[in-house]
Amino acid sequence: MSDTTSVKPEWTDRARLLLVLSRGVPARIRHLAQDLKSLLPHVHAEPKFPKKESVEVLNEVAALAKCQRILYIEARSQIDSYLWISSDISAGPSAKFLLHNIHTMAELSLIGNCLKGTRAILSFDARFEKEPHFALLKRMLVDIFHVPKHHPRSKPFFDHVMSFGITADGRIWVRVYSYPSLEEIGPRFVLQLSRIFNGSFGGEILYSNPDFINPRALRREKRLELAVQSKAKNIQKEKAVKHQLKLRKIKKPDRLGEIFNEEIKNPKAKKLMEQIDQEMDSDE
Repeated sequence: MSDTTSVKPEWTDRARLLLVLSRGVPARIRHLAQDLKSLLPHVHAEPKFPKKESVEVLNEVAALAKCQRILYIEARSQIDSYLWISSDISAGPSAKFLLHNIHTMAELSLIGNCLKGTRAILSFDARFEKEPHFALLKRMLVDIFHVPKHHPRSKPFFDHVMSFGITADGRIWVRVYSYPSLEEIGPRFVLQLSRIFNGSFGGEILYSNPDFINPRALRREKRLELAVQSKAKNIQKEKAVKHQLKLRKIKKPDRLGEIFNEEIKNPKAKKLMEQIDQEMDSDE
């Protein structure tokens, strides 16, 4: 008999990913979470997180669920959606993004496809290596979106690519393509970095995006701008009304009366002229 025995591959990276949504998220965010769960077999989902609680409480929730990493989507003002990621609940770091241009698999109806539970090839823009905060984000995104090798729920091959591209304004475009055909599968969304924290959902701020503006502040500025424009229009209307009143008070010369400026002797004609003058005065 041969002494060699078949050894099962080792599952070394046993870190689990906790996926949590806040209460009040729109339907599109729920569908996005379902798409991410189908792409990431190592995800553990929890019930919705109350918005009144501090985000730091998520570290305790993850510890109770035996998860080491967190992906949290927070809804604010029923309009804005923020995505939080934490690479390690004990040491951090963590990052906060504003979500833009969210499109789910069902919404796009793309022709690409992949098997459930397969691993993804993570593709990053070359700019991730040129700036320090992008290099840190790359390490964090790898920790969150990579499927551990030999995970029991995963299949041992790659059949799709998750692409992370950086635009000219510093936003991260996330796309998923089938491999090797490179046909888009979905979902797709855009991440705008807000801050990077030293700890998990808190601690010292390592990086703050100078180009990030709170969307609520943008909407407030837009409302103030519209209010100023509306006030200017009302002032212009009032000026126009006053100008028309002034013009009506000015008596225009009667060119026809100057030509036929003769004394009217007929009493019926006199009466008719008096009625005309009264009507003109009432109009003015």
